[in-house]
This record gives sequence, C-alpha cells and structure tokens, in this order.
Amino acid sequence: MNNRQYVIMGCCLLSAAFLSGCAQFQWQKYGATQGDFNRDSYECQTEAARTYPTQVVTQQITSGYTMPSTTNCYGTGSAYGNSGYVYGNSNTNCTTTPGQHVPGVTSTVDINADNRTKAAKQCMYARSWQLIRVK
Repeated sequence: MNNRQYVIMGCCLLSAAFLSGCAQFQWQKYGATQGDFNRDSYECQTEAARTYPTQVVTQQITSGYTMPSTTNCYGTGSAYGNSGYVYGNSNTNCTTTPGQHVPGVTSTVDINADNRTKAAKQCMYARSWQLIRVK
C-alpha cells in the first residue's frame, strides 16, 4: 500500500478533538483521502457536540477553613514588693483578633468533554477509520 491509500494524520492536529497526547496515534482508513478524513472528522465532532454540548460547572477542589483567633495581652506599671504585696498601678489589657476565613479552591470544568471525545471516536470507528499507534 502507498501513502495515497492511507490518510495519516498526526494527532497534534487532532489532539484537541480525540487525544491528550501527541505524536503517538493516527487515524487511518484504507483508500481514504485527506478530504474524506476532514469530512468524517468534522461530521463526527459536530454530531458529538450536538449529543454532548458543552456544560461548564464549578467544582470544589479544596474546602475552606478558618484560621485560629489570636489573643495578645500586655501589662503596664506593675510592681511587687515583699510577700506578694502590690504597690503602684497594675493594668493588663488583652486584644483578641478573630481568625480569618480562607476560602476553598474551585475550578471550572466541562463535564461533557470526555463523553464528547468518546462519541466522536466511536463515530470515526463506525465510518471504518482506525486509530493506529505509530512509532
């Protein structure tokens, strides 16, 4: 078989639609042309997008927490004599600072992305394309 009998597409071109890696897999179909591949790929991606439209949701990655409060005390003018006798002024002041809330981390994700990718691949298989690992 010669190169015209197989349409070989690098996955860098298709990585967004079909694969997460690059230069490891290629779509092939005996006797197909580049135009055949472009048409089938477009139609499969369109069908998959109709079946599994983009649905972006926010997901919580880590939960929030509250830092502990802190109390700082200071005193002024204390003086002690023999046997614990206090003379002079003695005053203690304390200030408590409430803990700060640290919000959790969230991210947005398209929850239909994997289903869309799988549906597009199944459509290509149904049209006799093969996903071949290349060296």
